[in-house]
Amino acid sequence: MGKLTSLLGLLAVGFGAATALAADPPKEEAKQETAAARPETKAAANGELKLPPGWKKTKRGKYELYCKTEAPMGTRLKSTTCYDEDNMRNYILALEENKADVDRIRATCSNVCVCGDPSAC
Repeated sequence: MGKLTSLLGLLAVGFGAATALAADPPKEEAKQETAAARPETKAAANGELKLPPGWKKTKRGKYELYCKTEAPMGTRLKSTTCYDEDNMRNYILALEENKADVDRIRATCSNVCVCGDPSAC
């Protein structure tokens, strides 16, 4: 009886996963939608690429990559992370969006005593 219920459970999960995968939009369309929705920066519009601190432009064969050497948390061994130009632009956009989110959170006034009328406290 236990094997039958576990078999039925596996079948139910399998059918659920198959319908979920069939309902997802194709990845290419999703990438185009997110690229259109993402605001372009001045650097991306001009074709310039201002690298964040620690990143260097290197050439490996015929490819120009942007690399950073760092020691990940929990290890002393250094590893090198490299991106091509498109991925580096996406990385920079993600950094700018993260910075904007942090600035927005810092600018939010959560307490009247802090940024309102001090006599109300």
